[in-house]
Amino acid sequence: MADLGASLQDHEPSDWLMIVDPRCFPSVGFDPGALLLDLEHSPRRARHLVALDAHPEGTAECVQLDPSGTVRRIQRYYDLATWVFASGVSCSLLPIACTLGGGDMPFGSLRELRRSLVDRGVPSHDVTLGGGAFDLSEEGGLLGLSERTVLGLFENRRASDDGWRVVGPGCQLHPSARLVGPVIIQQGVTIGPDAVIVGPAVLGEGVRIGRDAMVAQCVVGPGMVVAPGTTVRHRVLVAGAETAPPAPRPFYVPSPLPRNPAETMGGRSRSRGYPALKVAIDLFAAAAGLLLLSPFLVLTALLIRLESRGPIFFRDRREGRGGRVFECFKFRTMFVGADLMQRELLEKNQVDGPQFKLVSDPRVTHVGRLVRALSLDELPQLLNVLRLEMSLVGPRPSPFRENQLCIPWRDGRLSVRPGITGLWQICRHRRSQGDFHQWIQYDLLYVRHMSLLVDLRILVATVLTLGGQWPVPLARIIPHAGREALR
Repeated sequence: MADLGASLQDHEPSDWLMIVDPRCFPSVGFDPGALLLDLEHSPRRARHLVALDAHPEGTAECVQLDPSGTVRRIQRYYDLATWVFASGVSCSLLPIACTLGGGDMPFGSLRELRRSLVDRGVPSHDVTLGGGAFDLSEEGGLLGLSERTVLGLFENRRASDDGWRVVGPGCQLHPSARLVGPVIIQQGVTIGPDAVIVGPAVLGEGVRIGRDAMVAQCVVGPGMVVAPGTTVRHRVLVAGAETAPPAPRPFYVPSPLPRNPAETMGGRSRSRGYPALKVAIDLFAAAAGLLLLSPFLVLTALLIRLESRGPIFFRDRREGRGGRVFECFKFRTMFVGADLMQRELLEKNQVDGPQFKLVSDPRVTHVGRLVRALSLDELPQLLNVLRLEMSLVGPRPSPFRENQLCIPWRDGRLSVRPGITGLWQICRHRRSQGDFHQWIQYDLLYVRHMSLLVDLRILVATVLTLGGQWPVPLARIIPHAGREALR
């Protein structure tokens, strides 16, 4: 690397240097175009294509201790939301001028180079890899990239024996050998009798697979030999490889929430037409509701405007399906600036968990008390239903700060659209205490058992109880789930 630093002295200060680190390989393929956008008209600064750090469960918990070792705080972080540290740099684009006189710069590691440039006062700009990256210095990362590449190659092929294999010239495949799934075999490979190759797999040039051997989802380097009767799974076999695989820690590769909540929550199978029918009912009911209730909505808006200054609607950022953030509409029932007073009133909070509630909240206006008593403050959320951000029935829409407190709860409730009303609103029987655990229980019960019949029962119960002013027994909504409720 000293030679590289010396060779840069021969370039003009106006030149640019691009360095690629193949160990941090973008999962969607390498494309440095994002670093080259508007290069001539932007300020001259270093640009880095970075992969974000990630964790196996998508979260990390950090514990803060005081000097005596007492726990002061436990904070949970979520990938892409509150955990924003880079784990690798795939490519760096540098003005040559920032490297002149820097013979000791760490060109062997783009992570160290990025840090060194910051220490030297060089302005920089990070571009995040949208699809994540594979750490090719880890066995798991190389296997992940191989699997994605092989599956991509066979994506448009016919799913048959011929369509799931690519065999190079000079290969000898015994007639009794079996190839299962997508397999790429380079030239000069020998596969012995009764051997089994399970894809996605890549066999390098000159590989020999012995009799009765099994190679499952592996990358086998050129010239490697798999002994007869040997079974190898999920490995990268190259000269000098360790006999035991290291624990991989790959860079972030997104894993979206399942489309069907039952995939996560273990619920029963539902009709394939239910999601589409639910959307159709939501759109029709929301449009009809806004039309029929328009006189009450206009009157409520007028009363709010006459009593206190400020907007008619309160807009709060909530997390919808898949964690997408949207603005949730409600009639404003408090004075302007009420949210800033919550910290002062926090010690008087009468409920548990992330909720905040006071029976006699000094921030609520006179009109707001009436609107809340009649459950009219939620009606503007019909606009969110028309925008397909919410549903008539579903888990209560919550902001990020509430959803982060329980991972299974967050994953389950964010697998469906939040609702104006839901199981928790009509079935909770500890309204004065709040009971955060009951909230979790009812949300997850709904995700497990959601169906058109359950939705209709919840809507009817919401109307009959004036928005859940008194509890409805769970057995009347989901008869077979009554034993799962908290006692």
